Amino acid sequence: MLTLPPKPYEDNRQRSFSDICPVDSGTVSRADSPDAKPRLEDKFTSPADEFHQFMRQARANVQQDNVDISEAQVMAFSSQDCLAQTIPEQAALSSLPMPSPFATASDDLLFDDCYRSALNLLVQQLMEAVLVVDAMGTIQMISSKAVDLLSAGRGVKSTDILGQCWQEYLKEPQKTRYQQMLDEQLINQCQLEHTPIEASLTLEQGDSLDVEFSISYLGLSTPLFAIVIRDLTKHKAEYRQLYQWASTDCLTKLANRRVFDASLRSQWQACTISSRPISVVIIDIDHFKQFNDKYGHVQGDYCLQKIANVIAHSLPSDDCVAARYGGEEFALILPGFDAKQAQLMAEYIQLEINGLKYTDLGLDESVTVSVSQGIAAEVNGQFRTGTALLCAADTALYRAKADGRNRINLSC
Repeated sequence: MLTLPPKPYEDNRQRSFSDICPVDSGTVSRADSPDAKPRLEDKFTSPADEFHQFMRQARANVQQDNVDISEAQVMAFSSQDCLAQTIPEQAALSSLPMPSPFATASDDLLFDDCYRSALNLLVQQLMEAVLVVDAMGTIQMISSKAVDLLSAGRGVKSTDILGQCWQEYLKEPQKTRYQQMLDEQLINQCQLEHTPIEASLTLEQGDSLDVEFSISYLGLSTPLFAIVIRDLTKHKAEYRQLYQWASTDCLTKLANRRVFDASLRSQWQACTISSRPISVVIIDIDHFKQFNDKYGHVQGDYCLQKIANVIAHSLPSDDCVAARYGGEEFALILPGFDAKQAQLMAEYIQLEINGLKYTDLGLDESVTVSVSQGIAAEVNGQFRTGTALLCAADTALYRAKADGRNRINLSC
């Protein structure tokens, strides 16, 4: 009986690809019907489809060879001369199992072995991080890129990873989710596969890595699953950088207007639900246009940065937000602060800004800058929306300026 070709690197004297599955532009392979016409979809196949087609063709050819050998042996045993001369040999041969012209369990095993050999060779050549695991999550095959990824580049060999459970690398909640999918697959006999999802992996020596992975089902007599892993470290670093650029004022490094508006909506809703007070403070630099006209816009930018640094370091908690609201205006969101607490905060900021010196900018020591501030506080449902609270703080700011500047005014 013929067998499927062994692994191509074991014996280069075995039949080639063209011997097993001959290809000719004018003919079809022997497993196909001689009258079959080429279909349009056969002309457009992916490499994966071509591989599966080759494997099916090879299996069909082996089964046909088994049929031919079986028929030849039957004809030889029916010959009278052969029976007369080789009775001892016939008795021995008759005890051997006859090849079956139909698919058998051994055919499936041979097919799976050939498939696994080709799949393992393919995985070894891939530049992607790929694992092949069985139904229990045990790693059966691994690419060199996946070895480097899971070992954090510490030179671990693939043999040290083969046989380990894939889910042991997962962190919660993905680890529990994967185990649930595995249990469902074993109980319901459904295919375990899903589109890419983000997860955190626990690597050698406790390192952590953010990745995206997907699972694809490989239909063999013993199910296998291909897992493709993509490192998200660079992607997430770029995302954080882009988010910082999109949410931060590039000159003062405070939050920009977009972040301020979004934070006001969220903090207003949270404080309203929990019946906590919330305050807004708007800060405006007094006579800043005159400062720019007298000392120049470059020195004006440095002045904005020094004042923004004082405001940022005055925030009492991470829940509070400081933003550049306009050209020379800043705004604070103080969740949990009532009017009295917000006024104390404003007085501290006023004192710190009045004490700033600008000699490091080449200006005289007598040069000082002051600010005016308006405060609005929501305590017992006085304002219906966060926008109304903001408008009240803005009105209080203009009253502070009208009173002579370098003032703090609290909304009624």
